[in-house]
Amino acid sequence: MHKRHWISRLSANLFIACYVSCLAWGVAAHALKMGLSGNTLSYYVVWDMFCGWQAYDNRTHLIAEGRSGQYYDLRAPWGEFCPFGSTARIHYDVSNRLVPKHIRNVLKHTTHEPIDRVYVVQEIWPKQFNIPDRLWGTYFEEPCERMSYFNLRAICSESGSVLNSYPDWYARQTMQSISDNPRLQLAARRAQPFINTFASPVRDSLAQSPSFESVGGEMLNTN
Repeated sequence: MHKRHWISRLSANLFIACYVSCLAWGVAAHALKMGLSGNTLSYYVVWDMFCGWQAYDNRTHLIAEGRSGQYYDLRAPWGEFCPFGSTARIHYDVSNRLVPKHIRNVLKHTTHEPIDRVYVVQEIWPKQFNIPDRLWGTYFEEPCERMSYFNLRAICSESGSVLNSYPDWYARQTMQSISDNPRLQLAARRAQPFINTFASPVRDSLAQSPSFESVGGEMLNTN
């Protein structure tokens, strides 16, 4: 009995030592930027295992505009392919790389009026509204009223080719927070370089040259 207890204790100590050693190795490698790519094991020992997790849920809507001015919800009539759960595959394509192919495939196999353009709209809402109603009252005192944000991502033609592309909601919020900051606006104006072209030595030397003359502020070759 004593021998079995000693073996169990030794196994537990070895497991703890191995785990702490792997964790220390992962922290050191991450701090020194060594061996982070091409190594699957480092994914399990570094602290940013869920660094790609976002606080917002994402959906992609395709709105087709017909020649008559009528708008249509562009969906596959044969049903969406859901690889994980009940979410369609198109919603996993956050970079919209497969959206042109999806638009072309749906419009090719459906009957419709001529389509002028297709709007790719991104819908964003906080993931906290995805929890069941029975759990909402446990964590939040406010009513569960989900509010979505909509952002235009792209405008495509009937063939699926991209006519105009726009930044996603996250990049748009970042740009707006920077542009609405008065301190950053003042720093940007102060950091803009100023070149005095009217007192430039090169411009003065060209103006004095017999082969050039200044007309209306522009240097023209008279040869």
